[in-house]
Amino acid sequence: MEQADRAALRNLVLGVLLGIVLSRFSIGSVFMTVPVLLACPSVRKASARLLAFAAMALGTVIWTLIQNRAILGTEYWPVILVGLYIPLALVAGSAVWTIGAAYSRSSMRKFFWACIPVFAMGLMLSLYFASESSSVVRGALADSILYYFPADSLSVDIASMVKTVIDAMTLLFAPAGLIMLAIPVVISDISLNRYDEDWQYDFANMKLPDFYVWILFAAWGLALLANLVSAIPLWAAALVWNLAASLSVLYMVVGVSILVAFARRRTAVMTAGRIVLTVALLMLIPFVNMVVFFGLVLLGVIETWARFR
Repeated sequence: MEQADRAALRNLVLGVLLGIVLSRFSIGSVFMTVPVLLACPSVRKASARLLAFAAMALGTVIWTLIQNRAILGTEYWPVILVGLYIPLALVAGSAVWTIGAAYSRSSMRKFFWACIPVFAMGLMLSLYFASESSSVVRGALADSILYYFPADSLSVDIASMVKTVIDAMTLLFAPAGLIMLAIPVVISDISLNRYDEDWQYDFANMKLPDFYVWILFAAWGLALLANLVSAIPLWAAALVWNLAASLSVLYMVVGVSILVAFARRRTAVMTAGRIVLTVALLMLIPFVNMVVFFGLVLLGVIETWARFR
């Protein structure tokens, strides 16, 4: 084995270990796959790259089970699955993203493939939350939130607000996972290709097939119908809401790509990284983030008829 290959494998192993450690922190878990994604392009063997993601997933699960061994065998054990959703979804999505790099350079195509396992995992979790068997877990989550925000700490009805938040989680697990996935794959891709003009051009021209917009409209129509008709079961509402919101996340990515194209039309110095960083900072501001999100989705949808690029 050449020295470069040994160094690449060493960086990959270190990335796996760092990712497992980051998975133990609520904020750090979002970035847990970044070290491995940065190390993967230097590793020539596809089997080694996949083994790295498998090792990260296994290490995360084992560490989580050890930390939560007190509730193993009790009725609260599904809480562990909820806690593992984001880490395992990120690992699965990042692994598919890495596999896709061998078949396509298109960032939009790779991200779409990577979203499939994340959407499936989020949807299964949403359907579980929509069932009666999740009442214990939902109650445990409500109690944990109320522990930090006691009912008498504010002048508003905290209990009803907590119930609303948990109900929203039931409808939005999948799109939340997709947004979390976008963070590490974009950070790693921008870092690896910041000087690659071909990649900058590709990022500025990410698109979805035109017929996707009709699926988006149909999904949102069904989601609003499920919200108005009480006879529709919660599992059906969770299905259409997760689908509608997940498609919206894809169109948000297209909206960011359009902004990059606008900026680079004025000056090639404006890179995708700067635009993404600006959008990310705006998304951290309460209320502004909702305007930015819906604005980007609308921009991506309108381009179906108005060619901006």
